Amino acid sequence: MDPPRDGRASGWVFLDSVSVTSPDIPHDRPSGPPPATRPSRPSPPPWLIDALLGFAVFDVVAFAIAADVGGTRADPWVAYPIALVLGLLVLGRRRFPVGVLVATALVICAYYTLDLPAIGLALPVSVALYSAAVAGRLGWAVGVAAALVVASTYFRLAEGDDVRYVVGYELATTVALMAAAIALGHGSFARRQRDEQRRHADVLREQTHELEAADRLAHDREAVARDLHDVVGHHLAVVALHANVAREALDDVDAAGPAGSDALATARAELELVRTATTTALADLRATVRALRGTTAPAGLADQARLDRLDDLARTARAAGLDVTLDVDLPPGTADGTAAGAAAYRVVQEGLTNVLRHAGARTAVVRVALEPSAGTPGGVLAVEVCDDGHGARGAGDATDRGGFGLRGLRERVAVLGGTVETDTPDDGGFRLRARVPVTPGATVRGTASVQAPQSSGGGAA
Repeated sequence: MDPPRDGRASGWVFLDSVSVTSPDIPHDRPSGPPPATRPSRPSPPPWLIDALLGFAVFDVVAFAIAADVGGTRADPWVAYPIALVLGLLVLGRRRFPVGVLVATALVICAYYTLDLPAIGLALPVSVALYSAAVAGRLGWAVGVAAALVVASTYFRLAEGDDVRYVVGYELATTVALMAAAIALGHGSFARRQRDEQRRHADVLREQTHELEAADRLAHDREAVARDLHDVVGHHLAVVALHANVAREALDDVDAAGPAGSDALATARAELELVRTATTTALADLRATVRALRGTTAPAGLADQARLDRLDDLARTARAAGLDVTLDVDLPPGTADGTAAGAAAYRVVQEGLTNVLRHAGARTAVVRVALEPSAGTPGGVLAVEVCDDGHGARGAGDATDRGGFGLRGLRERVAVLGGTVETDTPDDGGFRLRARVPVTPGATVRGTASVQAPQSSGGGAA
């Protein structure tokens, strides 16, 4: 093998920046509206880039052959076809980067065995080294480059060339050029991988945001459904009862004739209760809508569901004919404006509503107390609504038939870490029990001071 005798022919390096860019690879964009930019020029087709590189390799190798720096005086027309082969191999560098690299190395070895003019070592193989590295075949690029350098150095020294010239000048120059081609290709590959990973990360982040948004929407819809059920269901149940009583009273007026003044007074009283219940329901519904819209209001949603309004719930139930005993044992300021206080209010509201609609009961007892808990610094609100109706079978059959009251109540309390249970006491009836942890600082919008109502017995308000 007759390697090159000086480094002048190995001083060529190329830059194939177009081959590593793709319009499909997204780039980082700053947040906000994109700045106005000029339309980018279309990139040349890959085959044109490869053809130009192949011609460049053939042209430079052909010039080195024509220069005949080593003075071999060999027939150059034998070397030119080999230079053409080296240029043609470049055309397959994208599809077969490793194959082109190995074939180029073998052609260079075969060229020097024919004692032809020196063409350098790094020059003909640099395109193949870069192509292999940019395709992610760094091991092949380093391995082939090392093999060529070792073989060239060994045969040069074996033929008696100057050690200082071969090792001190040509070896350093050749290694530097090969390393530059490999480093350039590997850097392009790393950038492409990083951009691809960033693109996948952006896609995953967008999918995560969409899932989170869908999850928040589902939770918001459940919360809206619970609020509408709690706000409207209770008052409509009271309205239905009073309307039935008023209808029966009017029937009594028709039957009694002139002596039906008492029945007429009863009908008027019941209709007045209907008006009061509907007015309260509309106020609560408006508060719910305001909360959904995020607008401020004199009485927010939290003001409609607080512990100092338990007397209002009991008074409404008593007006509907239910004997309600309210037993509230809370220190002053307990659950003041907290989500736990609002949830406890909703438990009582749902319990009394179910008693009026389904239980067929005459009496109901409501107990609310604050119990200490080792795992909760603020304690636990223990809420119980018990009636003397026809028990869990009737109430369960009624509430489970397409209803969402108890289900929504369990969801509301579970969000706060509490529990809701229903059972039938030994003496009959139906009992609804809930335990709601009180978390300090878990406030709701539109709070108000909570005063502990005194225990009150049954009877009409």
